[in-house]
Amino acid sequence: MDPAKFLLYMNILGICLPIALTYVVFACIITHQPVQPLAIIGLAFGYVIMIKRNVVFHELWNKWFNKKN
Repeated sequence: MDPAKFLLYMNILGICLPIALTYVVFACIITHQPVQPLAIIGLAFGYVIMIKRNVVFHELWNKWFNKKN
């Protein structure tokens, strides 16, 4: 597999997994199930890495919110 394509897939997963874990945590809260501490740590770590290091996230952010008319 091409290394650039592999890195693209890893960046996409780096966006999808924290967002999916956010939904899981909210579902646990709504259904009154215990939220695992590891889930909260993983959620915080995932968002920090996504915001700081994910190139795909920054490209999407600029595309969606920095529109020039």
